Amino acid sequence: MVVFLRGCSFRCCYCQNYKIWGAVLPINVEELLREIERNRDYVNALVFSGGEPTLRPSLLHLLAEEAKEDGLLVGIETNGTNPEVLDMLIDARLLDGLFIDLKAPLSNPQKYARIVGIRNADAYVKKIGQAIDIGCAALAAKKLVDFELRTTLFKGLLSDKEIVEMVNKFQVRYALQQGRAEMCARGDLVALARDEIVELAVQCGRPLRIRTREKGDEGVG
Repeated sequence: MVVFLRGCSFRCCYCQNYKIWGAVLPINVEELLREIERNRDYVNALVFSGGEPTLRPSLLHLLAEEAKEDGLLVGIETNGTNPEVLDMLIDARLLDGLFIDLKAPLSNPQKYARIVGIRNADAYVKKIGQAIDIGCAALAAKKLVDFELRTTLFKGLLSDKEIVEMVNKFQVRYALQQGRAEMCARGDLVALARDEIVELAVQCGRPLRIRTREKGDEGVG
């Protein structure tokens, strides 16, 4: 079961959930908890996405606690800009899966800023690096069940060299995802074909996951 939380620190050009970037609507927590309980027999995990879910640390803690008490696994899909929130949840044993969306090489804050639609990403790339380090350490210490980095691909946003650099900088599970141009905030983006993503994955020289509309989730390498 996925819970999408409004608000985000980024304005990514390819965001599929751009309609929930802005104004934060009031949340009826009790209603949300009832919905989780109502579906309890049909799900084994609760995943927080957005927007950027770590902008709501108190709500995350509360819902994760409730989910764990109900025997559910808990995951977060995040841009990685609030590592202290991830650290808090991991230390409290409230997080099982961590999935960080890496937008560009952390070595290039200017490119990162262009893709995520902000003026300066210097501070953000440092925080994202910290979040990845937290995830790696937690996975090694068996405090996480699952940790993945992922990048969504469109023509012209990243070079092949940049993608290879991103994939090989961190030796954790990595997924290359096919973008959905028809759902994006920006209307002129073009998705890569599955064959192009396979070719990129092979260039990276290590096992990867790829996700495409043609064949879903696959392993390459």
